[in-house]
Amino acid sequence: MQKFYKIFFQTFYFKTYLVIIFLLAVLFLSQKFLYPLDWTTSEWLINYQGGFVRRGFIGEIIYRIHEFSGLNLRYLVFYFEIFLLAIFFILIYNFLKKTYLNELLIFLFFCPIFLIYPLAENEVLVRKEYLFFSIYLIYLNLILSNNKYFYLIILFCLPIMNLTWDGMIFYIYFFIFSFLCKKKINTKEIVLYFLSFVPYLISLYFVVVSKSNPYGLDQMCISINENCFGAMLALDKSLIWNVEFVTSRFQINYFFTYCILIILSFLPILIFSYFDNFQISINRFKINKAFFKLNIILIISILAFMLIGYDWGRWINIGYTFTILTIFFLIKNENINFLENYLFKITKKFYNNYTKIYYVIFFCYIFTWNMKVIMTDDIGSFPYYRILNKAIKIISMYI
Repeated sequence: MQKFYKIFFQTFYFKTYLVIIFLLAVLFLSQKFLYPLDWTTSEWLINYQGGFVRRGFIGEIIYRIHEFSGLNLRYLVFYFEIFLLAIFFILIYNFLKKTYLNELLIFLFFCPIFLIYPLAENEVLVRKEYLFFSIYLIYLNLILSNNKYFYLIILFCLPIMNLTWDGMIFYIYFFIFSFLCKKKINTKEIVLYFLSFVPYLISLYFVVVSKSNPYGLDQMCISINENCFGAMLALDKSLIWNVEFVTSRFQINYFFTYCILIILSFLPILIFSYFDNFQISINRFKINKAFFKLNIILIISILAFMLIGYDWGRWINIGYTFTILTIFFLIKNENINFLENYLFKITKKFYNNYTKIYYVIFFCYIFTWNMKVIMTDDIGSFPYYRILNKAIKIISMYI
């Protein structure tokens, strides 16, 4: 068993695992995209037909394809979601296929708020962060291969992403952190790197100052030949309105529940990163415990995002995905060494001495709990069972 999970990413089973998640995601999307008030579909339908608005870039492209091809807009969104999903899983496979799992990483990879989470909670299935994850994976691979084209990701992809989903601002520092992990970076590279953020900052300015108006919203609704719904109706809402919306529904037990989920998800990462000796060195400037500090910033960002958006589970899932991808990047880039980490030594010793108990804890951690999306929801249970049950019901409808 130990040998199997160590080389899991290099086996046929890893491909099968990803393919099954992909097929189930497509199956669930097939029952979701035509639902009249589906929030995910509404996000991808936001466009510029009523004037410039935030989050409308990809929706405008989809609309133009609709005009050219005559295909139904909702079906175009569905096809685009499948395409984006396929790209994401291909990138995940290529990024991980030559890495190894260990007694700690296996917990982090199979955590129910990582790859399997959108299947359990379809509200987050192929939302706009999937595009953000895909951009980050391409960016990490370019850095690992020492390919200078990673600058183009910052120059072009981040502004496009910002015009597609402005929530990325809460996670963009992962790009900066990964760049700083490069070996032997000089002052010139740093200056050029931060200058490449100028297009992103320009796009951010337009996103901040833009606001939908009733006429523009009507024109957008006319363009999609539907009444505006879901995310479209949030375009004219201010930051203060969002904060008031969340705080008016806030209860301390909601916060307590999600604090438990944050601890369940991030405590192993925080402990590991605290005992890790990796430091970022730029000339004479050094950042000790760099990965630990990154995760502290991440948790603060998640808490800040929770103040302005009630999709609390979604924000945690996005943050967790970024930090897990970054862990594997640091391993591939030889920035961290598990063999020297105190938490890994304890985990490995516990595995060697109490193998059966280790697997009982593993299966309980992976299979018994699940995080919901909305702040008012309680902790879910048995995600794999519920995913399978849902899939069987949908398949039976097609037979």
